[in-house]
Amino acid sequence: MIPLTMLNSYRVEAYAACCLFPRTAAELARALKFGDGVAVHVLGHGCNVILSRPYYDATQRFVCLRELETAIVVDGERVRAGAGARLRDLCRAAARAGLSGLENLWDIPGSVGGAACMNAGAYGTSFYDAVTAVEALLPGREDVTMLSREECAPAYRTTAFQGGPGVVTAVHLRLSPDDPARITAAMGRIGKLRRGRLPYDLPSAGSVFRRPEGAPPVGVIMEEAGLKGFGIGGARISRRHAGFIVNAGGATGADILAVIDVMRAAARERYGVELRLEQVVI
Repeated sequence: MIPLTMLNSYRVEAYAACCLFPRTAAELARALKFGDGVAVHVLGHGCNVILSRPYYDATQRFVCLRELETAIVVDGERVRAGAGARLRDLCRAAARAGLSGLENLWDIPGSVGGAACMNAGAYGTSFYDAVTAVEALLPGREDVTMLSREECAPAYRTTAFQGGPGVVTAVHLRLSPDDPARITAAMGRIGKLRRGRLPYDLPSAGSVFRRPEGAPPVGVIMEEAGLKGFGIGGARISRRHAGFIVNAGGATGADILAVIDVMRAAARERYGVELRLEQVVI
C-alpha cells in the first residue's frame, strides 16, 4: 500500500494500491494508459482535493505530478514553468528576474500545474492573466501538445482541464518588467495579508467553495449561521476564516464531506443559494 497522507494538503490518512510518480512526458503517457474499469486521479501537490476514502484499490490509479517538469526558465519577459514546480517558486523566480504580474498569487500553495488546471487566483488576479500557452498531454497522444490560452478556456476558478482528459505538463507566461525590490515588497504585503487572515496553522485545502452569486462570501455566511469553529470528527470550519475547513486532528474524508453538507445547508437556508465545490472529491 502507498500512503497518500503527505500527498494531500488536508493530511487525511489514506492509502492506495497504485500511485505513480512520472518524471517525463513519456512516463506520464504510460502512467495514464489504463484498461476498462480503472479510474485515474491526477494529483499535483494535493492542495485542492478531498480524499473521501481510507483506501483505494487497484481500480483507482493515482498519478502524482510533483516530480514532473519542475524547471523554471526565464527568457526576457517570458517564463516557462514545469507543471511540477511550486507556484511559490515561480513567483520567487519572477521577482528575482524583475518580472511583475504574479505578486497577488504569492504564497498560494500548490503546483504550477494545479494553478493552470483550476485557474488559481487571489485579490483580483487570476493565473491565466499572465498565461500565453500551456503544454499538455492529450488523450491518445504520447507527445505534448501546445495549447493557446484561449484553447484552455479559463474562467473563474476553472479551465478546460477540469473534468477533461488533458494533463498540463508546463505553462508559458509573459510578465511585465519592474523593479525587483518593488515586486518583492508587494509579495511581502500579500504574504502578510494572507497569513493574517487564512488558517495556515492547521492542514486545509484552501477555499472549499466557489464564490456564490447573489450572496455574501461563504465565510460571512458561515459566521452569520454561527458555524465558525463547528466540527464533525476531526474536521472543523476554521475559526480564522470560515470559508475554510481544517484538519484539527485525525480528520477523515467522511468528516470533511459531512461538514461540507452542513455548510451547504446553511447557505441554502439563509440565502437560497447552492454552494459549488471548488475542491475535487476523489
